[in-house]
Amino acid sequence: FPFRTVERFEFLFSPFFDTAHIILIFVISFLLTGNVLISLLAQTLYILTPIIILENSSATPRSLGYTLFTILMMPLIFFTQTQNSIWLIPAGVSGSLIFLTHRFTTQGFLLFAIIFSVVERNPVFIAMFLVCFFVAVVGSKGFYLKVLAGHMGNLKFWKDNIKYRFAHQVKGNLKPAATRDFIFRTYTQFLKFPPFVLEITSPWTVVPLYIFLFEPSNNFILQRLTIWVVISYVLAILTLWIPKLRFLGEGQRYLELAGFPTAFLAANFLFEKLPTATGLILTIFYLTVGIAAFITIVVIQRKAIVKEKLRTVTPEMKKMFAYLKSLKNKPKLLCIPHQITTNTIYHTGCPVFVNADYVNIEKISDVYPYLRKPVRQIMKEKGLDMILLNQDYARISDLKPGSYKKIHENENLVLLKMI
Repeated sequence: FPFRTVERFEFLFSPFFDTAHIILIFVISFLLTGNVLISLLAQTLYILTPIIILENSSATPRSLGYTLFTILMMPLIFFTQTQNSIWLIPAGVSGSLIFLTHRFTTQGFLLFAIIFSVVERNPVFIAMFLVCFFVAVVGSKGFYLKVLAGHMGNLKFWKDNIKYRFAHQVKGNLKPAATRDFIFRTYTQFLKFPPFVLEITSPWTVVPLYIFLFEPSNNFILQRLTIWVVISYVLAILTLWIPKLRFLGEGQRYLELAGFPTAFLAANFLFEKLPTATGLILTIFYLTVGIAAFITIVVIQRKAIVKEKLRTVTPEMKKMFAYLKSLKNKPKLLCIPHQITTNTIYHTGCPVFVNADYVNIEKISDVYPYLRKPVRQIMKEKGLDMILLNQDYARISDLKPGSYKKIHENENLVLLKMI
């Protein structure tokens, strides 16, 4: 996208694709039930899922990836029911696009393909994965192979460094109380008891799990949708609870892959129970959970998104970027915190010490996820000119830089040069 378009409409990208997903949820729900109210409720429950809101509050390909995943899975399920090959076309198109859209969704595609092929005793899921992989490679003229190499490099890097996933770049691993990073503090709570936290981030998951354990459906489609949710939940639990598996991704994100079936099954279950004696109790339960979910969404949105400054392009950062962009000779930068590297590259054109392709991400292991060597030594060995430091994240004294010169300073941001 053009630079000015990105600057002006960045906030719309993820919500746009998520809106497409919400419309898709209504359409599929209506096709399955013919009931407008169930379809509307499914949309509402999806919207009242805290992790969905959090993930769509920044410009990432996640929302598009998850939308494509729903388009992939539903035709495959319809195919296993009807054996009508026409369903393989939308599945193949969306599956191929997933490879070129979002690495995590691609990873989920592989895991679901393997598990579903075993559960269904039907190789169509893994066969579809292989076909989509081939189409993505050919369609991108081999570019996807570079993406795959980066994906594997990233997984290997975090496999070796997962215990430093939320380390402070300057101070190393900190206790949650010692940091102001709301996301870090929240995530450490996730790890204490994953089932409880997964219910907070995706509360409606409890309904499909109940259906699976106590009231399994005889309906073919509902059975497969329930299995879909159970698989995502098991993957979430395993990658949260088992430290050695955490490199496979933040567990709660696997629940996002089941956003549609979770919302639909919960909505359909309520309508099935309304005529029964438990209908009123269940309605009160849904209202209570819905209100709690809404409050959770507002709190997370305000603390983790609206008031978050370390990962956001603030007015102060824009002024610093403008200064760097104005320099005729662009300095080679070390960014602290590391999370501002992408914005710095994009907005300034300066060379920044980062490995964005992930193939050999270990090359930056001296500075990420934490500084393993004295900063002066790093600057010399890597041939870097200056440090762009957010002083809300770390003080200059925390770096122990020795002799230095402030090249430019704007509010909490400072540009340092070793002397």
